[in-house]
Amino acid sequence: MNEAKQSSLDDPIANFSQAISERSARQSFHLPAKLREQLKSMQTSCPICACDFSQQSSIVVAQIVPIEHGGPDDFSNCFLCCERCNRRRSTSDLLSMGDAFCSPTAAPRLPPHGRAMGFSPTDLVQRRLELLARSANHWTPHTRNSMKNTVLKHLTKRWAEPRFRVFAHHSSDLALIGFGARSGDAQSLGVAKVLIKFQGASAAMMDDDVSVYQVDPGSFLTLIWSLIELNALMVPVRVPGKGALAPGSEWQDFWPDHVRSVATLRSRLRPDHPSNFGELARCPDARRVLSNKPDALRKRRNSAARVERNRSQRLALHHQKRLKDALQDGAFAVLEARLASLHDLKT
Repeated sequence: MNEAKQSSLDDPIANFSQAISERSARQSFHLPAKLREQLKSMQTSCPICACDFSQQSSIVVAQIVPIEHGGPDDFSNCFLCCERCNRRRSTSDLLSMGDAFCSPTAAPRLPPHGRAMGFSPTDLVQRRLELLARSANHWTPHTRNSMKNTVLKHLTKRWAEPRFRVFAHHSSDLALIGFGARSGDAQSLGVAKVLIKFQGASAAMMDDDVSVYQVDPGSFLTLIWSLIELNALMVPVRVPGKGALAPGSEWQDFWPDHVRSVATLRSRLRPDHPSNFGELARCPDARRVLSNKPDALRKRRNSAARVERNRSQRLALHHQKRLKDALQDGAFAVLEARLASLHDLKT
């Protein structure tokens, strides 16, 4: 019995699966009775099914952005709905609850103090954007000098898709991606699993509660970035016995940014991290967003022309050296024929 238990502890995939099961448990959320009564005075019907609360005996407090998906644990993230809708929704994003919850295209605005909270589907979706702006995992391909409104526009495009949760582990010789039973709606998880399989991942463990895929460590960061662009909330999981990567190269060092903290978005530095600024200044394998301003376009054209000019000069010097060596070795005829054929191919 002890040998079987020890073998299970030594199995990194089993440890990873167990960690997902533990973190997939429903997180309790208690709203004080005074605030609950305040919500009841502000709402008269369920925003999901539009049923009247006076004809419903079971009314529960739900969250606009579930805590499991990074939502804040406060009153602004709460609304009332019937128990049937809350059970049907589980931890899925509001955007997966039908056409009434369509995502707005405008960037989330900062909520003014004292503004009355609305509870229609449109109001809840707008508040969802405001709440996501206060949650975590906001890394973008923009540089640390980008304006805040530019970053918000990029994030708004990402938040137009339902958010789901992905568990990940990355060490020097092992890369794992996993999903729990409460990771999100079925459609979003299906798209994510198709993407993972398309990237060459293999199924390591599949059951009703946990799905684990093993990924090539070399393509792990690219896959993580693709999942984040699908609006995935990345949850790092440490596996016992697996050595961590060097400081500054661990992907989980780069995700817990908050849009409201402009200084954090610009510095990309983690608090109490031993790494230097240059090691954490840019996310690994992040795709850069280039500016379309006339000055930036002119600089890129000049840079491309300079690179091509330097390449031509290096190539000419290389051919001159080959001609000189061929004259000394007596193989000038063969080399001249090769250079002539190369010139014909270019013309």
